[in-house]
Amino acid sequence: MRLLDMQLADALQRIRHGSSEDLIEKARQDEQVLLRELDRLMTRMRAIEGQLLQIQKTATRH
Repeated sequence: MRLLDMQLADALQRIRHGSSEDLIEKARQDEQVLLRELDRLMTRMRAIEGQLLQIQKTATRH
């Protein structure tokens, strides 16, 4: 997740300070890919947290 955050910050920096339209467009595309990957990772993390909560609830009932 930390790596994705760093890559996303880099893409945003390139969007803001790009020297040509082509480079800025490439940075925008990179940003979209990274945002999708970050969303996928966050969804997986939430699913795992949900599973752990279910396990914890089950363990405390016995």
